[in-house]
Amino acid sequence: MEPLIDLKFLQELSGGDAKYIYELLDIFLGTTPEGLETLEQLIRDTNDWEATYKQAHFLKSSVGIVKIRDMHQQLARIEELGRKQEGREEILQLLDKILATFSEAHPILIAERDKHKQLAGVA
Repeated sequence: MEPLIDLKFLQELSGGDAKYIYELLDIFLGTTPEGLETLEQLIRDTNDWEATYKQAHFLKSSVGIVKIRDMHQQLARIEELGRKQEGREEILQLLDKILATFSEAHPILIAERDKHKQLAGVA
């Protein structure tokens, strides 16, 4: 099984710059929980397929950099089904998996962000 969080791409992108990693993780943690809430609300409370696939696409970009197990593929699948306006049940199952995985990853990402904040000497 792949690791819950894989920061290799982020390490490569940053050249190991702790401040850059801190800033990217800070932005990710500042936008992703809200983005997931929006996605969940769209999926559970509306039939707005277009907004759903656009939100999944938006989130997919972020998890392409901060890799969290299976989230990129699951968001890509929601985006694909949303574009086709089909697969509501599958979308709900994928959403539940994404939310569970992110909930597991969230405290680890916060610790990682805080570690890089310290390493970078950011006040």
